[in-house]
Amino acid sequence: MTTTTTAAVELRGVTMQFGGLRALSDVSLRLDHGVVTSLIGPNGAGKTTAINVISGVLRPTSGSVLVNGETITNQAAERRTDIARTFQISQVFKSLTVLENVVVALQADSGYGFGRALLGGPGVRHAEKAVRREALELLDRVGIGHLADREASTLPLGQERLLEVARALAMRPKVILLDEVASGLTAGDRHELAGLVRSLGADGYAVLVVEHNMRFVQDTSEALVVLNFGELLYTGTVAEGLRDQGVMDAYLGHATTTDAGPDEEVKSDAALS
Repeated sequence: MTTTTTAAVELRGVTMQFGGLRALSDVSLRLDHGVVTSLIGPNGAGKTTAINVISGVLRPTSGSVLVNGETITNQAAERRTDIARTFQISQVFKSLTVLENVVVALQADSGYGFGRALLGGPGVRHAEKAVRREALELLDRVGIGHLADREASTLPLGQERLLEVARALAMRPKVILLDEVASGLTAGDRHELAGLVRSLGADGYAVLVVEHNMRFVQDTSEALVVLNFGELLYTGTVAEGLRDQGVMDAYLGHATTTDAGPDEEVKSDAALS
């Protein structure tokens, strides 16, 4: 799967060393605008390390990180404004309403905050209304607009994951990193989330899905990247990757996709995540 257009995100020869442990070894990959890419591999493959390097949480030992052709390897995470992500552990504010969770994210992105609110006045009230309106639009976008006034702590897991996506969209990114966003969901919730993820790609976002569930990978993604013990094992289409014997051996333990079961979360006992 090749393209000559500028990648939304590109890793070039990235190595990530933690003391004597090499979590990534000379990894090169790309995320393209309008394409949903899945990143898979057994536990210990380096998936979380890769997503942390892309988002700026980690600075690679060597190699380069590019966004839209611009090198940002040494740029801090908070300055990577084109990139938003969800986390394996929920970042939702449980004591706030669903709407307030998105409003907070929008205010953080725009720089509108408590100090400005204290000033009051018509301009501030107008800005607050605009932020609430945009927050409601984002909630409608992910399918939970009708839950705007509910306290986030009352949401079932599937709807909480949709709220996390809405909060990521509030950062106005061009690249969205979804870290095991389907983990623990029912089949129905996964189906709903998969539809949303596909629509994000259709809207032009570059989406990276880090996932164990192979049905979710197949339902959402066009492109596939496979890591194994920190090394790039495969990059290409999902369809071809799931027929690749090297991928099958490393990820599914010599099983076929039928043997493993499309909804199975296949993992190994390796040390890293």
